[in-house]
Order: sequence, then C-alpha cells, then structure tokens
Amino acid sequence: MKSELITFSDAMLLVWELTESIEKLKEQLNLVDSDKIALEKIISEKRKLEFLGIRVAFKTLLGKEIEIEYDGNGKPSLKDKSYQISISHSKNWIVVMAHPNRLVGIDIECPTDKIQKLYKRFLGIDEQKDLSNGKDNRQLLLAWSGKEALYKIIGNEAVDFANQLRIFPFVVKPSGEIKAEHIPTNTFYRLIYQLTQNYTLVYCLA
Repeated sequence: MKSELITFSDAMLLVWELTESIEKLKEQLNLVDSDKIALEKIISEKRKLEFLGIRVAFKTLLGKEIEIEYDGNGKPSLKDKSYQISISHSKNWIVVMAHPNRLVGIDIECPTDKIQKLYKRFLGIDEQKDLSNGKDNRQLLLAWSGKEALYKIIGNEAVDFANQLRIFPFVVKPSGEIKAEHIPTNTFYRLIYQLTQNYTLVYCLA
C-alpha cells in the first residue's frame, strides 16, 4: 500500500495508489453483510477495487472499520456520523478525507488532454480569460478539481460549475491555495492543492 497522509486544521487525508488485488483488500476488512451484498452486485473489477480500497483507506485513516451510506444525490457519509467525509478516485488513485465536524470536499484527477475539450463547460467567460484562456492544462485541471471539491461540500446549489462557482486567478505551483466563490450566496472558500506528475489533488474545509 503506497500512501501519503496529509493533516490540515484537524482534517485528515489519505492519498493511496491502489496496487493490491481484490483478495488482498478483502483480507484487511471485516465487511458487514450489506457491504458484502453490494460488492457482489458490482461487475467491474475496477469498481470492486475502488469499493474495497475506499474502505481500507478509511480504516487506515480512522483506525476503525466503517460503514458508508449515500444520500439521494450520491453524497457519502459514515453511518455512525463520527466524521464528515469526502471521497475521490481517478485511475488507480484513491483519496479519502475526514473531519470530526466540518464539511469537507476533495477531488483527485490524473493528467488528461481531454480537459482542453471540456473547460468552456465548467469555466465562465471571465474565468477562461483569467486562467490562461485554456492554454495551461495544469491550471484547467486544478480549476476543475477545485469545483468538484466545492460541489461535494455545497451540493446541488453548485451544480452549474460555470455560473455558480468562481475560481479566482492563481499561479500554478507544486502546491498552493486557490480562492473560490459560491456566487449565489457570495460565500468564499479556500482551496488547497497539490500537483504531482501522477495527479492533481484539491481539497477544501468549509
């Protein structure tokens, strides 16, 4: 298990490169019956690995077995309500985040040129001008990840990324902060990011 632990204002994050087999992951868990049933219904091996990997990651992060519930919008929470949580995965990377009481949002993305075809859908006109007019893929990926992280905190009131969320200009570095706004409520957020050769990671504490 290749992982990195990050702590931030009483929040905890675990970034994990998933290389284990399904059986190896199962050995690390004592799945409840509902999770066993859910796992059996998953056909894709990649999805099975993510399902198990997320639970092992939380067990590693929190030091206990956990049960995850999802609301009608797909937002995850712990059944015992002991922490606020957020989850993200991309290719073979998984990241989980937890805080005892504050809302959290996290997103991880592996590098892709597809962002060039998509950025006008999630950035407003002014944002496009502020963020290199689509010339810097790293900046676009960070902006996308930032809005994904915010959506996981705000929910359906932030579903229109281009018109409801604003990313302010920032300089791309290996790590740093991004200022963002939820436009309908004029609420500002601080996004923390980490940029590596393997992934873009953005997280937020509300």
